[in-house]
Amino acid sequence: SMDNYFGSLLRSFQELSITLVATLVFAMVISVLLGYTSVLSMRVGRGFSNILNAVESIPAILVALFCYAPVSGVLARTAGSASALMSLFVFVLAATATTLPEAVRSIAIPLTDLYNRKYSLSFRSYGFTKSRILVVLMKTELMRDTLKRVAAGILLKTLVLDCSFGFVIQVGFGSNGTPAHQSPGALIAAYRGTLYEGSANPSLYFWLPSILLIAISVAFLIMLNDNKEKA
Repeated sequence: SMDNYFGSLLRSFQELSITLVATLVFAMVISVLLGYTSVLSMRVGRGFSNILNAVESIPAILVALFCYAPVSGVLARTAGSASALMSLFVFVLAATATTLPEAVRSIAIPLTDLYNRKYSLSFRSYGFTKSRILVVLMKTELMRDTLKRVAAGILLKTLVLDCSFGFVIQVGFGSNGTPAHQSPGALIAAYRGTLYEGSANPSLYFWLPSILLIAISVAFLIMLNDNKEKA
């Protein structure tokens, strides 16, 4: 029924908002720490870079599937609320892994550039440690704009991964699929049959979440573009 559909639509976007916020907070904290540490220690930075480059070479959807594989059986046997919470936790880890390479680079490169500029020499002449100088530089307008751009990028990548993963899970497992992961992508997959003749449901059921997702994605792209122009 239409009531059931709109209830599912609301739940899927509620789940999406929780996923986006949780991933943004977790990924931003890790990205800032890794970006800062990479500039603080070149040796550590090279180590992080090698690991992140390896992760980046794997498609994001495969990272998510690999993360879910070890816990899928547990999720299938777990009660609904606990399964949903565990599913969110696993997805946030997967999404963070896929967003880190670009996020850490986007922080480390301008921070290194700022540190190597002439005016940071005055900090060093006064005996400031490298760690203290980097903390000061992280508070500059350039780095604040950089962090906003990184945040927008994380949101957009997580949105795409969430929808593609939800679509794959719905197509592969159907309404009884495991792991439990409600997503607008899963809703789109569930109503893809409305595009064909003879469907009992209106095609609006497929297009409504699609249009909403396109609108959200465009908003994130505008955020990215605005921050790039400021930078």
